[in-house]
Order: sequence, then structure tokens, then C-alpha cells
Amino acid sequence: MPTSGSLTSGFGQRWGALHGGADIANAIGTPILAASEGMVIDAGPAQGFGNWVRIMSDEGTMTVYGHMEEVLVSTGQRVQAGQTIALMGNRGFSTGPHLHFEVWTNEGRDRADPLEWLRQKGVDPYSNNSLAVQS
Repeated sequence: MPTSGSLTSGFGQRWGALHGGADIANAIGTPILAASEGMVIDAGPAQGFGNWVRIMSDEGTMTVYGHMEEVLVSTGQRVQAGQTIALMGNRGFSTGPHLHFEVWTNEGRDRADPLEWLRQKGVDPYSNNSLAVQS
């Protein structure tokens, strides 16, 4: 899991538009972890996201992490799965502290449901209370 917290918005249609990721809320400063090994292809300020990190894995999957308070990695840096890459924040177009987590497959061309992608990687997003659904 890229972080712990409450799932506040999942992947799919929302208010007539595609919400292309999963939003996981927790306190500002909560660690955000790389969901897979790869190369940081962008890190820092980004329109709408405030701060973001984008990581391209060797198999061609790009993971995107947005709204961070602080970015702890740099473009061009190689990261390992589970490595802390940032701290959760409320930057950019955000309604509260959370991680916006996206997964893009096929060299970053196709969006994928990030929770389903995690399941396919053998990670249960709901195990060990790492992610609770907000009702």
C-alpha cells in the first residue's frame, strides 16, 4: 500500500467525469510509500496536485502520487517498493489532507483502477486495517 488511511474516493465516474485514481485520507505528514520499484520521472510542483511524484516501473507501469506536503525524492532517482517518497498533505486542488494515487499501464498510456492493480500485485488494500472505507 502506498499509505494508510480512509478511502474517501475510488476510481471511476464521479460527478460526470472520470476520477482517475483513489483518494486515501489521513493526517498531514503521514508517510507515502512507493507502490513499486522504478525510476522517479517527475517530482515536485504540479498543476492541480500541488506536489506530486511520478514513478515509472521497469515493466512500464507509472504510479502517480499527488497533494503531498513534502516530496522526499528527486527526478532521476531510483526507488524501491515500500520506500518513503513523500509526506501526505493538502496541496493543490484538495478538500483535505489525502493522497491521490493513480496507476497508468502500457508505458503510462492507459489508466487502471489502483486498488485492483494492487490486488493483482498480491496486495490486499484492506488487510491489517491499512485502508478503511469512509462511510
